[in-house]
Amino acid sequence: MTPYDGPCEITQPNTIIDAKTVSCPLVIRTTGVVISRSKTSRIDVDGRGVSLTIEDSEVDGGKWQGPAIGFSNVTVRRSEVRGGQTSIQCTPECLVEDSWLHGQYMQPGKPQHLGGFLSNGGHDVTLRHNTIVCDVPDNDVGGGCSGSAQIYADFSALTRFRFERNFFRATPGGFCTSFGLNPGKSFGDNPTYVVVADNVWERGPNGNCAVYGPTTSFHTGGEGNTWRGNVWDDGTPLEAR
Repeated sequence: MTPYDGPCEITQPNTIIDAKTVSCPLVIRTTGVVISRSKTSRIDVDGRGVSLTIEDSEVDGGKWQGPAIGFSNVTVRRSEVRGGQTSIQCTPECLVEDSWLHGQYMQPGKPQHLGGFLSNGGHDVTLRHNTIVCDVPDNDVGGGCSGSAQIYADFSALTRFRFERNFFRATPGGFCTSFGLNPGKSFGDNPTYVVVADNVWERGPNGNCAVYGPTTSFHTGGEGNTWRGNVWDDGTPLEAR
């Protein structure tokens, strides 16, 4: 890899960054950007008509108080994502596959909530064949991991989310995974077309994946919602909760 000497704010459509070391945070302001075989700082993708594909790369959000990769129209393949408050925060139109999300950063003395993958509402998100964990210990002021993968309907309804063949590693957080049914939230009473299939949960040190359990908030009665083939790492079937 060679040092990247292009702009940190990318506005040229179909820009390609290949085999580069990028030391500055990247802000994507256009469509069709591709990053491959590279090492980068955090990446911000947000707004109408913008998109990013990142493949075979390493993304390090460092001490950023936000996601290492966010927030919409992102494809991540075969990449390692670490640092930041959350590894990937994304919706809508996001695909994450064959990747490793881990190693978040908590500001000292701050009551931050961290995560491996997070969505706060939206649609058309797929996580396929990843290893995902929030692995930061709690601090003494209420900061720590919410869990390894969480979707919450804070800002809009949740629909068309797919979680397939992922490995959810044990976390010091409350639940390893949360799948959107939170009636106390503004849009959380009816997540639809949430598919959770053929995933594996690590039991971890307490045998329960997280403090309270492996998973929560899956709406079994929601339209199009599917739970099938999910197991513990010892092969024991895991039922929806």
